[in-house]
Amino acid sequence: MIRINLRAALPGLVLTLAIGAPAAAQTVTNDNTILKQIIIFGRHGVRSAVAPVDLYAIYSPRPYADFGVSVGYLTVHGQQAEVLLGTYYRDYLLAEGLLTGDAATDLGSTYFRANSIQRSNMTATMLGEGLIPGATIPVHSYPLGQADPLFDPISTGVAAVDANRAANEVQAIFSSGTALASAYASDFSLVRCVIYNYPLGTEPPPATPTGITDPTAQPIPLSAVTTGVSTGNVVNTGALGLTDLAADPFIMEYTDGLQLTDVGWGELSTDALSQATRFVILDERLSYRTPYLDQVQSSNAAAHVLRTLKQAVLGSAIPGAFSGPAAQINVVISSDAYVAGLAGLLQTHWQLAGYQPDYCAPGGALVFELRQSKDTGEFLVRVYYTAQSADQLRNLTPLSLTTPPETAQLVIPGGSRPGGSFDVKFETFQRLLENAIGRQYVQNPSTEVPPGVLTGVPTQ
Repeated sequence: MIRINLRAALPGLVLTLAIGAPAAAQTVTNDNTILKQIIIFGRHGVRSAVAPVDLYAIYSPRPYADFGVSVGYLTVHGQQAEVLLGTYYRDYLLAEGLLTGDAATDLGSTYFRANSIQRSNMTATMLGEGLIPGATIPVHSYPLGQADPLFDPISTGVAAVDANRAANEVQAIFSSGTALASAYASDFSLVRCVIYNYPLGTEPPPATPTGITDPTAQPIPLSAVTTGVSTGNVVNTGALGLTDLAADPFIMEYTDGLQLTDVGWGELSTDALSQATRFVILDERLSYRTPYLDQVQSSNAAAHVLRTLKQAVLGSAIPGAFSGPAAQINVVISSDAYVAGLAGLLQTHWQLAGYQPDYCAPGGALVFELRQSKDTGEFLVRVYYTAQSADQLRNLTPLSLTTPPETAQLVIPGGSRPGGSFDVKFETFQRLLENAIGRQYVQNPSTEVPPGVLTGVPTQ
């Protein structure tokens, strides 16, 4: 997650990356259930750096790598990786019976939605090309740059936030910024060593080069943002966000397949890259996963997920669902922070091989499956997190049911049965999510104007 607010700090940071064999994936099941619906609530794929070159020059005297596309756009390599991921979903959903293999029929049962940035729209498009080959993928999105109430309820006026309350809660949970600076001292040191080109572990560091601002040395105020408040930008995380901006390109350089000498200027091992991603996890915990902020910022998206599942259970239209009852496959693409926030409402966590705990990898998704027991007819909800490994992204590894992405089925506290399946009865899942959602932060379906299909989105 990267948010650029030059008045304050930004949040999010490096991703992760140690190399490991793919975990057991969500492959074809033989568990006496029928897959009725799937919601893929995912992050965009591999993108370029999210700030222009002249801004990065503030933090490092060395130029960052060139991704060959506009600022923050899905890269050409990232587009190819999304097609491969879509091909995996295609194999899986053909085997599970939600796809038929006929493009016209499958388009009629699939809905694509993206938040209004190029990389999300293009991710949905490319994933769709792998999912339904030969089809023109209709991605529903507001015009690029226009805030989407599904993902940004604060800027769009759907939800009102008390920034002081949010900051007080963050401070109550995480103590002071000084405490965080101490707890993450080794991580700050790692990033500082890389951007200023001196040996890892050098302490105290040499003087910051003239004309350069050290992002790792800035305060961490954890105070309320007073101007330009928007979803994800309610609490000022100071050095956490600034360090994120400086270090974020490194993981994208790796997963985009650049030469290793161009990944953090050739100074980062895969273990070091993984360590640096601890910042993005922390920032998302501060900005999205504390109870009050999570409810304010994620309730509207969660309500749409719940309505969409309930619509499939009832077999009739429900206002405020992502799509109509005919859509058995719903692909919703946005940014990592929104995925983290939705997972936070369910109090669920994951760990994929090679990634930091709860890390939202490029192209990764929180997936909700509605299943029906063949024996009892009862509806069950299965939740899992799936993502290509860093090396699958880097190497553009073809995916299939025998070479799947990394996947972990998730425990839903209060719903998953100890010692048995992690599946949750739909009625229980509905109760848990309704209790977690703050109704005052959910848009009234009668006032919602869903986006139409957006065309003319630039590719590079």
